[in-house]
Amino acid sequence: MKKVFLARVFHRESMQGNLTGVVVCPEPPSPGDCRYIARRLGFPDTCFVWRGESGNWIHRTFSPFEELSFCTQTLLAGAATLQEMAGPGGCSFETAVGAAVVHRDEGLYWIRQEVEAARPLEDRSVLSRLGLGEGLLAGEPAVTGGARPRLYIPLPSPDALYRLTLSPETVLKICREQGLKGLCFFAVVDGGLIALRVFTTSLGGGEDAATGGAALGLIGYHRFRPLVLSGRVRVEQGQAETEKRGCLRLRWSPASPSVWLGSPVDVLVRGTLVESD
Repeated sequence: MKKVFLARVFHRESMQGNLTGVVVCPEPPSPGDCRYIARRLGFPDTCFVWRGESGNWIHRTFSPFEELSFCTQTLLAGAATLQEMAGPGGCSFETAVGAAVVHRDEGLYWIRQEVEAARPLEDRSVLSRLGLGEGLLAGEPAVTGGARPRLYIPLPSPDALYRLTLSPETVLKICREQGLKGLCFFAVVDGGLIALRVFTTSLGGGEDAATGGAALGLIGYHRFRPLVLSGRVRVEQGQAETEKRGCLRLRWSPASPSVWLGSPVDVLVRGTLVESD
């Protein structure tokens, strides 16, 4: 019998963050079952965890639209859920692309990832198709993101960022043609705060309230074209004055290729998944 949990990740007082599903399975589920359950639950992301033959936790993530090879949001939610079940301590997972460990520190859950420098956008025609002239940008567009590559486009101010409108069809078409998983638009408010908006294939081209990998990629962009950033950065994601917003925290150092991504995680609901006939 599968146990299901509902957790809230990437939130703060005025920002709802993302609701996240965690399904603890007694045996390995089939990908088809995972896709079906993720669609039924309807959360932005749902992870499925079970004990592997080694005794380690296996971790897989699905949105209502696709499987994600790696998802920081569900790793943080999974660690909080399993900690409540098994007690304190770091939580190790085996993901589809390798091992990942989630730690708890300063009252938050943290995951550390190596972040590479971004690379220039080769097809500049993407900008005109997004309704963005070169003069509307605050820097050079670039791509980074490892297993989930995303395009990063710097804008001159939060006002310019929040005026942006995109259709899901446009997002999906550009991502498909460019081999991307998302489009990220951002504006540096000050050294400790970045405003970010993310449109992703995992939500059918829609806008996500909070995306851990996209926040980490901002440091990858910084290593490509330096931004004025402090060692601790708060990333506020989503459209202003809406409920679909998130807050993500970064800790990083120029001396290290790794970046820490953190968030409080609240486990809100526990139950048993009702199997359909």
